[in-house]
Amino acid sequence: MPSDSDELKLILSHACDLYNKAEVSGKAFFTKFLTPSDAADIEARFPQKEIPLCFYGGYDDAERKIAVFGEVYDQSEYPVSAVIVRQKGGRELSHRDYLGTVLSLGLKREMIGDIIVQSDGAIVFCLEEISHFVADSLTKIANSGVEARVCAVGDFEAPERKYEKITATVSSLRLDCVVSAATGKARSVASQLIARSMVMQNYKVTESVSKGVMDNDVITVRGVGKFLIKTDGRLSKKGRVCIEINKYI
Repeated sequence: MPSDSDELKLILSHACDLYNKAEVSGKAFFTKFLTPSDAADIEARFPQKEIPLCFYGGYDDAERKIAVFGEVYDQSEYPVSAVIVRQKGGRELSHRDYLGTVLSLGLKREMIGDIIVQSDGAIVFCLEEISHFVADSLTKIANSGVEARVCAVGDFEAPERKYEKITATVSSLRLDCVVSAATGKARSVASQLIARSMVMQNYKVTESVSKGVMDNDVITVRGVGKFLIKTDGRLSKKGRVCIEINKYI
């Protein structure tokens, strides 16, 4: 088993401190925004027998979330806000445009959650403590004028995540077979991508071509895209496994 990175050790140490504080005080304590991989590590290592543990990102499909140690009784207790950004004109802005501008304000990535890009703007989830600073600072993004305001996360309906859906069949639910189907590349090419550490399963790099893929696994292929895999194990008439590949848009 690979050892934890120094960054993960710091995250887990901080999480341990919050767990202990919640246990002693009976109050809830919160991390900053975590990557899906870091959230999975925290969930796997902290027992919930004494202290409840949940994750919150501002909306149901959030990828980046804060970890919450202790009981939360109302949504308003979560230290997460949404900054609603609207364009005043110019070209349609990308996720990279928004993220780059927000980080150029001198903020660390852990302060910012998901950014949902829309046709006329975006929703930027962030820690409540910086929300007004972000909203007041966002006046222009990539030479396009914008206006921004802070909104409580419960006061708007976040749009559902969009996917490009593809149905396929695979000989088995091995990672190389699924990557081949998702990318449209030969299985040998998919194997090479995996061996070169260009494939992540549930946000962790894996170099095992034979690793099994489960229902709701997220497969990320560097330079190609990210895919949510759905399967109930149903077989086709030819005995192949039916899967639904949902490519993130």
